[in-house]
Amino acid sequence: MKPIQVAFIDDHKIMLQGLSSLLCGESSIHIIGAFQSAEEYLSSDLAKQTDVLLLDINLKQLSGIALAEQLSGHFPNMGIIMLTALKEMETIVQSIKAGARGFLTKEVEKKEIIEAICRVSRGEYYFDQIVSNTVFESFATGIMTGKDQHSILTKREEEVLMEIAKGRQHKQIADTLCVSPKTIESHKANLQKKLNLHSTAELVKYAIKQGLVEI
Repeated sequence: MKPIQVAFIDDHKIMLQGLSSLLCGESSIHIIGAFQSAEEYLSSDLAKQTDVLLLDINLKQLSGIALAEQLSGHFPNMGIIMLTALKEMETIVQSIKAGARGFLTKEVEKKEIIEAICRVSRGEYYFDQIVSNTVFESFATGIMTGKDQHSILTKREEEVLMEIAKGRQHKQIADTLCVSPKTIESHKANLQKKLNLHSTAELVKYAIKQGLVEI
């Protein structure tokens, strides 16, 4: 089986060195690069090769959330894991909305990082225990409203959903958004996974219910 192609972005060099040292001996993981800024990563042209990106939220210029949103629009199959000290619910929701599929606090151990990488590479979501507790408490106390629960779609996913609800085919949507039909298929699969919907008809019903299209 081909190793998972993993890249790191963190503006702290010691963090990059620690992650590289931690994972370099794992046969299931191949580290393709470690970068101290979003700009450095983008200029490397490695995004096309990246299966999983471990990304710090607090980057100095282009933020981790802004980069995640940019990458998820062009590379919907890339698994983005936010690795950060921040645990606030707002940050978690913003990260998911930007396209992240994993969220780890920097207290996690090697075993959990590896598990997160493997699961996210398969298209699953992964949140460590601290983050999971934060999400659960938000639901339990009513902090997270119904509107918040529907705010986890990326901008590009919302665009694709609206086009699907208009009855447009993958090729037509791809031409409109200047991407490939395969990319549209990936966005549709992510939409169904996030919203727990199983068909185009259910996506259309959801879009109408949310007022995204008129009937």
